Parts: sequence; C-alpha cells; structure tokens
Amino acid sequence: MYWIKRILQVLLIALLLAAGYRVALHLYVWLDSAERIAARSEEETRSVVHWLSPDKPLIYTFPTSRTVAIRVLSNAIFASQTVLDKPINYAIEYRLLDSQDNELEKHTYHHASKLALEEGEQQVKQLIEDRQALAVTSGQSFYVDWQQLTQASKISLRLIPEEPSLRGVVVRIHGKTPTNADDVTRTWLKLPQQWRERMTSYHTLGDSGLQPQQIANAVSYDWRKLAPQGIPGIDFDADILYESLPYNVITYDFSAEQFDLDGYYTRPGLAASIRLSEAGDLNLQTQGDIKNLQLSWHDLTQQQAPQTLQPVTTDDPTRFLLPDMQPGLLVIRSHAEMTTTWRNEQDQVIAPLHSYYYHLNEANQAEYTVQGGSDLQLDMRGAPGSSVQLSVYDAEQQLLRSETLTLAGLNSGFDRLITPETRREAITDSEKRYLRLSRQAHRVTVSSTEPVAAKLQSRHGAMHHQNYVCATLCDAPENGFTEVGAWFSQSADNEFHFIEQQLILKVRLFSAPPPPEEKQSGYLSQALFVSLPVSNTALVYSPPKYFALPQPAEPFQYTPLVDLAQLYDAQLSIQQTAPVSAPVPKVITLSDTGIRYTEQEIDQLDKVPDLSDPSLQHFINHGTPRDYWKVRLFQLQPGQTLSQNYRDRDKPMAIVIKPFVRGAHPAEPLILTTQLDGQFSQVVTDEYSIARKRYALAPDLAQSAFLLHPKDPTLTAYPSITLTIGTDIQRLNQLIVSAEQPLWFALLEEYATPPPQPQWWQHEF
Repeated sequence: MYWIKRILQVLLIALLLAAGYRVALHLYVWLDSAERIAARSEEETRSVVHWLSPDKPLIYTFPTSRTVAIRVLSNAIFASQTVLDKPINYAIEYRLLDSQDNELEKHTYHHASKLALEEGEQQVKQLIEDRQALAVTSGQSFYVDWQQLTQASKISLRLIPEEPSLRGVVVRIHGKTPTNADDVTRTWLKLPQQWRERMTSYHTLGDSGLQPQQIANAVSYDWRKLAPQGIPGIDFDADILYESLPYNVITYDFSAEQFDLDGYYTRPGLAASIRLSEAGDLNLQTQGDIKNLQLSWHDLTQQQAPQTLQPVTTDDPTRFLLPDMQPGLLVIRSHAEMTTTWRNEQDQVIAPLHSYYYHLNEANQAEYTVQGGSDLQLDMRGAPGSSVQLSVYDAEQQLLRSETLTLAGLNSGFDRLITPETRREAITDSEKRYLRLSRQAHRVTVSSTEPVAAKLQSRHGAMHHQNYVCATLCDAPENGFTEVGAWFSQSADNEFHFIEQQLILKVRLFSAPPPPEEKQSGYLSQALFVSLPVSNTALVYSPPKYFALPQPAEPFQYTPLVDLAQLYDAQLSIQQTAPVSAPVPKVITLSDTGIRYTEQEIDQLDKVPDLSDPSLQHFINHGTPRDYWKVRLFQLQPGQTLSQNYRDRDKPMAIVIKPFVRGAHPAEPLILTTQLDGQFSQVVTDEYSIARKRYALAPDLAQSAFLLHPKDPTLTAYPSITLTIGTDIQRLNQLIVSAEQPLWFALLEEYATPPPQPQWWQHEF
C-alpha cells in the first residue's frame, strides 16, 4: 500500500510538471512571435486603447460638474506598413448626450496622419494583436471644452473610415478634472520625476525657469482616463499600445548659435514692442551693451507724447528695471544686434505673439473647404509686385470667380520670420484682402508663382463680434462677458503636405506705434430728438491729441476757473468788444450740495465765485486751453432701440458713439450693441466692416464728465466706439444701437468735408 501511494504521488507531480512546461512553452512561442517594430527601452510606455467601430459607437460617462474638458486621442491601425508616403484619412463622429441619453450635440472631426516612422527618426508605436505587430499612425487628438459640456454627461464615439486600407482606429479618452491642490509646491514635488521632466521639457531653462503660476497651472488639473460602458470583449474590444517617448519631437542640428525663443530680438531696422495692459514694474535682462538699447513708451490714445525711457540698474549687471510703467506700447529699438528678455512684476516672462503662414510657391497652393455665404480674410506677405491668385469653386468644382491680387511688399520693421534654427529674418508687412462669398461657394484655392506667405481666416457676416474695451489697454476680467473674436483661422485641406514639406512659416508679431497723423476730416453731431426725446447738455473733458495744431476756441469750450484773474480778463474783454461780435462768456458752477448746477453770464453774476470752497467747481468759456466741451447727450433706455436712417444721405467715413452713464463708478461694464444695415460689396476689397458688434465697456475714470442738471450732475464716462464705414459698404441704410443699461450718449459722424448745418441745439449758443 505504501508503494502504491508513492507511485501515485510521483505520477501526479509528473503530470503537473508536464502541464506547466506546456503552458510555459506556449507563452514563450506567443511572445517570441510578437516581433516589435523597435526594441523596448526605458522611455517606452504602454496604454490601454479601445477599438472604434463604424457600426456600434463607444459610450463614455463622465461627471458633468467636475469635467472641464475631454481629450480624444486616436491612432489609425494597419496590418502592415504599406503606405508610408502619404497621409491616412479617417473621421470620428462624436455625440454629446445627457443623463437620459438625449442627444445634445453632434460633430464630426476629420484626421490626417502618417504611419509612425522607424526608431531614431520621429517616434515608434506598436500594437500587438493575434501574435502580429500592427502598424500604427502617429497620434491625432481633439478637445471638447467646458462650454459644450455644461449639460452633457456622456460622449459617444463612432468611426467613419475614409481609407480602404484602414484596419481600424483605437482611441484613448481623458477627462480634465480639478485636483483641489491646497499646497501647490508640495503637490508638484510629489509628482514622479519623469512626469515633471516631460511637463517642463518645452521650457528653455528647464525646472529652474518655471514660475509659480506655471507650477500652479501644472497641478491644478489632472487628466483622468475614461472607460467605455459595457462588458470587455462583448460591448467593446481593448488592446495594449506600445509607444516610445518623446512623442512627435523633431530635433535640429543647428549650424549656428541658437537665439532664445523667449527673447526679443532687435537690430537696426528691426524693432520690437510690448503691449502693456496693466500698470507695474518691468524687468529687463540683456547680455549686450545696454547703451545700444533705445526704449520708448507710447500712449495709444495719443493724448501724451512718446516718452524716452532710461532703465534703472540693479545688483545684477545684466538685469535692469523700468519702474511704474503705465498701460500703453513699449517700443524696443537697438543700434546693434541684441536679444532682451522681459518679465512682469510677478517675474513671469512676457512672451511675444506669433502666427503661422503657409509658404506658397509655384509648386504648392493652399486648398480650403469653406462654408457658402461666409466672409474671408486673406492675410499675405510677399515681395513688392508679387501676385496671388484667389479662386472660388462650387461643390461641383466649377469655377465661380478668380481674382489676382498684387502685393505692395512694404517692409514691416517690426514683424519677423522665425527660422527652424531660431534665427530672425525680416519679413514684409501684412496685407489683407476681404471677400464675401456667395451661397454656392464650397472650395477656395490660394496660389502664387512667387514665394508668398499666406493664411486664411473666416467668419459669418451675421455673427456678433464681442469685445471688452477700455480707454487704454487692459485684460478682460472674468465677469461673465465672453469675448468673441472677429476672425477665426482656417486650416488648409492639404495642411499635412505643407507640414511634410516644412512649408509652415512661423511669424512673430509686434505692434507698431500709431503715427502722428492730423485728420483733415471733421465731425458732425446728430440731432436725435425724434427718436430719443429725452436729452440734456453735459460738460465733457475732451483733450486734443499731443500733435494737434492749436485751433481757435469756440464758445462751447470751457476751462476750469482756478484764478479770479481769468474772470477779470473775461469781463475786460467784453467791455472792449462790440456786443454783437461775440457772445458773453458764461460761468458754470457745479456744487456737491443744494442746487447742483447753475450757469450765468459773467455780467449777470450775483457774486464773485468762491474758488476756495472744495464743494464747488467752476468753469468758464474764456481763455486757453479749453479742454471741456459742452455737448448734448441723448438718453437711451434698456429695451429701447435707436434706428438712425442713412438712406438718401451721404455715407459718413465713420460713426462715433460717446457713451456715459449717470452716477459714479459703476461696478458692471456697460453692454452696448450696434448693427450696420446696408448693401455690402461682393468683390475683393481692402476694407471690411463688421455689421454686428457687442461691447462691454469699462469705465474711463480718467475722463471727467458732468451732466448739466440741477439735481444730479454726476456722470461716468466710457471709451468712445468708432464704427468705420469701409469701402466694402456700397450703401448704408441704417445704424441700430441698443444698451443693457440706461445710457446717455452723443452720436457723431465723420465726413471728409462736414456739411454746413447750424447746430444751435447742440451747444445752445
């Protein structure tokens, strides 16, 4: 019996060893047959991906209240690398659903990507399925932002194949959620070192160049991966995608010294500028001789003359300070090649703006799919005399129109081209042309036989342009008003071709200071008594521009009465002047108590004004300078609309609205809407007039204004709005104005030669 038990034990152990050997052999054969495109390395990552289906969509659920954005990263899959020389096209249809599976939005996002290249060139990707290494294209992604997710709790994805050789598409979905990090620095240090290195690899200085705000942005949100609904293997299929890092990084072998991409490069004939939107100190760092640097500050309202600035030295010989800078334009020039780096009070680098252009030539043209009835802006840069061909086609590829545009090719003096080696090269100034498309338009091509940089932007003519406006430069606060840009860039259908041929040009953009041009036109104020019966005169501070030539003073122009000698001089002047030659000067008195406003001729004064009383303000229309104008304002109530008729009248060059609100220091911005109705040109023009605009106006606390009313003269001034009537408006029918708050305003029209018209109602003289 004993030997029988021992024999059975040996047999059982032998069977277990045989089974284990067989399993290990199968595992070894399976792993050995899965050959990789490239060997594994420490920089390899593995990601769980899900296959998209053209028939059955994948549905992902996410928390609405905590999801700020959704990122969809996709890769096209092929059985073998058979099409390395051309991009692969596919599309993903996504739908946003609510908790009851009701469809809220539906969009289609098209992709064009190429197969991932071999190791050592660009990137390596690999997906293993059924013992075969499948070819994977470079990753493509799109984002769904919070504005689309306010009501949605699910997203549905479906594949739309556009290539017969496409085996499938795999996706990864991530939701952007807040982390609620209390200690920003501690949270940052807790992140794995590899994560931190990847997040800071873009920075020229690495970790040491990060600012507190950048670290806070890095840890404030986290991308959490979402899983599809259903049972794996039944409702959806999953696989493992192997990738080597970094993704899509192309390195250059620079033959010359690199320039700091954060720096402002200047040399004789090539200047730079910084738009200052808030007051504060600026820090400057340079490796060159500071004596070669010329700095000037420009007031964009042109009420102050340009000011030359002298940097203040610090303990560091390469760092300098510009204290107490005001909003405006800082212009940077130099006598020699220099690169400067600028930081604000928070020690954050001030980065310049840039834009991308397609490099057109005889062999490469840009092709766009456009929406019929939309408006186009074509932005071009080229040598003098260069020509650009703009062609418009319908859906049947029939030519609707073709325009040849000739460029002036003026040197910019501020903008510059950034080469792949980070060098800066001079470029011509931007030249824009505008075209309103017909309903039949479907496709647009832009071509040139000479080297030309071009980009296309579009908008719908009926769309509102929403803008936050200050008297000077400012940043729009987060007060619920959303700015909507006038134009939106369009990507060419053949953009991948330009990327592949390295024909994408990066242009760094700078603003030039406004030139001191004295206008030869004049303004005519309009009487709105029929439409707006409630009106009142006001005293408004309206200083001239710093370069304006002195003009003879008018009776409706006033100056503060700060010395009784002004009054005595006015009284003496009327004694020496014939009574009918000029009106008698008047004194306007504004009081903080009692009767708030009085106005008397100087020969009818009851008593001499008490200039020592701080509760009184006096103004007189005698002497110089007279920067306070007496104007008539009309009242526009919320819900009320002003329709100013321009039919059968000369078209003005521009319409100016000067708005005011009763009271002092309103907390909310003034919301104003304007609309221009008329006949717009359907040919290519140099000017474009936006028909619908909506403004949020910030109070202009530097401009004083008083309503000449005995009860409450307090007024708050707002920035003026100028509506340019361009050459693209063939006939102007009417202007429509409305406001969301009670508004007092004056309406002025600009003409090359103001028509003679008595304005007794305007100034009451």
